[in-house]
Amino acid sequence: MSRPWIAAALLCAAACGGHSTKPTPVTEAPQVACPADITVREVSGPAQSVPFDAPLVTGGAAPVNVSCSQSSGTSFPLGTTAVNCTASDAQSRQATCAFNVTLKGFSLGVTKFDSIGDSFTAGENGRLSLIDLPNAYPTRLQAAFDSNYPGQGIAIINQGIGGEKAEGTAERVRSVLSKDTPEVVLLLTGYNDLEPVCGPGRATTTACSRAIDDVGFGVRDCIRHTKESPVGVRFIFVSTLTPPGPVERGAPRDRRIASEAIVQANDQIRQRVASEGATLVDTYPLFIGHEAEYMDTDGFHLRPAGYQALADSFFAAIKTTIPQTALFSGLR
Repeated sequence: MSRPWIAAALLCAAACGGHSTKPTPVTEAPQVACPADITVREVSGPAQSVPFDAPLVTGGAAPVNVSCSQSSGTSFPLGTTAVNCTASDAQSRQATCAFNVTLKGFSLGVTKFDSIGDSFTAGENGRLSLIDLPNAYPTRLQAAFDSNYPGQGIAIINQGIGGEKAEGTAERVRSVLSKDTPEVVLLLTGYNDLEPVCGPGRATTTACSRAIDDVGFGVRDCIRHTKESPVGVRFIFVSTLTPPGPVERGAPRDRRIASEAIVQANDQIRQRVASEGATLVDTYPLFIGHEAEYMDTDGFHLRPAGYQALADSFFAAIKTTIPQTALFSGLR
């Protein structure tokens, strides 16, 4: 005689296929641990690639994916950048962590600059003689300082006046320095001595020869007046003149200076800079072969790319000449 409960059990086993249902295992939520803060010192540029270890992940339902706001090997700027990382598992649970990447560069030994000269300092272009201040070389140089020496309060004052001759710049130097009290003076002048009398084909005229001499004497006086100033300027940088470029069809005016006149004037500038103990910024060779790219429609003034090249030339000379100190804590 069979027992009823045994028959019922057999029927249930048959209906259920003979298997029991097990609950899904419960896994712990993911945890993520970031690497320690990273500090890189003596960085020579505005940014540098920094590798770092991947965050350590424990727990979580597979697959667990990890992403960070910056990847290992990314180029980081000077200063401190927070890197935020997130781990996400198959159940959409998340965990986060963060660490800092700090790049320390150098402190420049000076903070105040005067850029003195004519329309090439003011930032005039060749299109109806408009001042393009955002692309003027002092503005672009300021941007280079801001990215390479952040937070150091370096300031460049644009003291460019269009139409000024070299001797006019020299006469103005004393009053400008007295008002601004800079530690560094950047000089670029002489174009307006040459432009009226040294056009193409006129480099050998008596008037042009006199103008070339005027450039040399004007640059000499600029340096001397700067050195004599009681404000105590520590460094003087003097640029050569840039070459002429092609004149575009429809340009308002052909203002080119004969190449031969530019070359002779630059010889004068180099001699005066050497004899007076200033620092030469020889921009002229860097423009050769790039005239169409750098010179504006009048064959005389510069395009934004030309002003950037001018700023780059000054910046390279400044980094080479002015002492720098590696930053370890703070700015000084």
